[in-house]
Amino acid sequence: MLKAPHQYVVGFAFVLVISGYAVLAFNYPIAYIWATYEDLIGEWCQTYFFLAASLISVLVVVQNTRYRWFFVFFALAALYVVLEEISWGQRIFGFATPEFLKEHNLQGEANLHNLFTGPYSTMLKDALSVAVAAGLTAYGLLYPLGLSMRWRIACFLDAKGVAAPPLVLWPFFIVAAFFELKPLSFNEAEIAELLVAMAVAATALHYHFATARYIDPIKDSGLNRNDSLVLGRLLICMMVSVFVIASITTVAFYSSPGNRTIVDGRIDRGIEKFAGRYIRYGRCDIANDLYLRLLDNQPNRVSLNRRIAECFQTMGQYDLSDDYIQRAIDIDMRKYSIEPWRASVNRSLVRSYRLAGDLDQANEHLDFALETGFRRIDENPKSASAAYSLGQTLLLANRRDEAVEQFKLAFERDRSSSKYRKAYYAVR
Repeated sequence: MLKAPHQYVVGFAFVLVISGYAVLAFNYPIAYIWATYEDLIGEWCQTYFFLAASLISVLVVVQNTRYRWFFVFFALAALYVVLEEISWGQRIFGFATPEFLKEHNLQGEANLHNLFTGPYSTMLKDALSVAVAAGLTAYGLLYPLGLSMRWRIACFLDAKGVAAPPLVLWPFFIVAAFFELKPLSFNEAEIAELLVAMAVAATALHYHFATARYIDPIKDSGLNRNDSLVLGRLLICMMVSVFVIASITTVAFYSSPGNRTIVDGRIDRGIEKFAGRYIRYGRCDIANDLYLRLLDNQPNRVSLNRRIAECFQTMGQYDLSDDYIQRAIDIDMRKYSIEPWRASVNRSLVRSYRLAGDLDQANEHLDFALETGFRRIDENPKSASAAYSLGQTLLLANRRDEAVEQFKLAFERDRSSSKYRKAYYAVR
């Protein structure tokens, strides 16, 4: 039960974050993207909370406490996370990704954590997610709970100077651990990072405040009501300051024409990804709104017309679905009349005719795309683009194993290509 003012502040902050993200996800998908994507307000909040944790940890280090060594580690770890979050300044200063990282980093950025995790599913990434979730549970719940119940191992760790977070912060750690496993496939790992950032910053502030007041930091009962009020105000001040500074940073970053182009492109890609995620949850109405938003700026993009048609089919609006299918076919047929040999055009027609239920036309274009793909491989046996194109056609023909092999060849021949990397990791 919450008994002290600062605990109410912590509880309110947790409810505000979770309910805020839920409201955005269900009602304001564009705002949700802004709250969970790189270089936008959600990620800047993460960065500044970790920075606050690092700076406050330095204050704890200079105080006379047995937890000093732990907060040295805490300060360095939080600072490292800050630098990783901003790719060591790459997205601010715009320097090129070193060749090694360009080849091995899953996002092609100048950071280390994307050597292991990124937008593609790998066994290592899944294992690390489980390990992080277990660590958050152990440190954020089991350790402080063990201290409150005087477990021997917990008391031993505390005596050695391992600082436990206040038990009131356990919802931040447990929900973050759950989201770290990505059970919803809705970019919730970004919410997990924000919750962890808030929790570690609050932990550092708690120890700094308790040590300055000569209070036992592991016993909230050691804080009288006035102390709790002061700590609560400090928590509010830190959280509001981070949100304001993150908002200012987002606006400043976005105001640069170069950055705006990058961010707008990232948002458009995010809109497309989230539309697919809404479809998985049966919200074709939201997905269609997102697709139509993109179509305003890209009216001749065949895949968008086709996805809108699929949404209308799902919603039972077949006349509208037929209109968008025909638009997709008409656009591709104009391209086909100019470049009938192009495999990508034939693959697109396969998808459109399948959606229209015309399997004869679909199979005709699929056979031609396969013939073109194998001929390109024979003519250019070392071409990464030829292997990638054939892989796409084989995937469309349900020849998955052969497609994986072609995507692997494309990736091995040009490891700097994010397109080849994405295709390989998506299907292997």
